[in-house]
Amino acid sequence: MNKKALLITTFASLIFTSSLAFAVSITGNATAVIQAAITATETQQMNFGSIAQPASADTIVLDTAGVRTSAMSFSGTATPSTFSVGGAPNAPVTVSFTNGTLTNGANNMVLDTFTHSPASATIDGTGNLTLNVGATLHVGALMPTGTYTGTYGVTFDY
Repeated sequence: MNKKALLITTFASLIFTSSLAFAVSITGNATAVIQAAITATETQQMNFGSIAQPASADTIVLDTAGVRTSAMSFSGTATPSTFSVGGAPNAPVTVSFTNGTLTNGANNMVLDTFTHSPASATIDGTGNLTLNVGATLHVGALMPTGTYTGTYGVTFDY
């Protein structure tokens, strides 16, 4: 019996010892980049100009160059929003929007379908980006006259 126990112990020792010969330890590497926080300021507000009171509901599309497209009549100067964005040089930026509402008393118009230029927003080598924003304004039939104002959300993220 002693010979059998000695044989088992020797065999087990060889198995465990041989597996250690195949083990290896290495060091892994890691990297982290701390980027400058993004800053943004609206330097020009979006303005659709003056709109003739429509007989039926319609939309006005304001592009990023300030050009309006609609079957409705309008006058005055239209301007897209312009944002000055600062952050890490040469970093791409994701731009997202939340719909807005322009109101005048109890009356409101929805602002949605936002576009921005440049379409691929990247902060330049000096840490700056100028971004123009256009949108679609939904004007109701026989919308009461007056000045409508409101807000919408813009998020800039790396």
